[in-house]
Amino acid sequence: MSLKANDPRPPYLQVAADLREAITSGQLAPGERLPSGRTLAAKYGVALMTVQNALRALREEDLVFATPRGHFVHGGPDPEKPEAEDTHTPEYEAIMQQLDVVTDVVNRLADRVAELETLVRQENRSS
Repeated sequence: MSLKANDPRPPYLQVAADLREAITSGQLAPGERLPSGRTLAAKYGVALMTVQNALRALREEDLVFATPRGHFVHGGPDPEKPEAEDTHTPEYEAIMQQLDVVTDVVNRLADRVAELETLVRQENRSS
């Protein structure tokens, strides 16, 4: 299947819509593994990045989930998780906290750079 050229939606949304329809109609069953990204890219005639964006959109909608083995339709057994709900490890939580700190620092630096750029532009105009 190729995408419709006259469809105003970006290609990744068209791919996501087609996959969503396959999931909601039961064509792709709960727990079923989706074709690989390369297979989907070939099927739709798009770049792999387009397929990855479509899959991200479907993950955000909780229609599919990703594992190292691929993307699966929600609703069936998760092949990567034990029956009990998997919780984040303390190491994961520590890394996420560190990432939050780094993100805050980067955001403050970006704000400071923007302030300095404004000051330089003002100084250049007054010279």
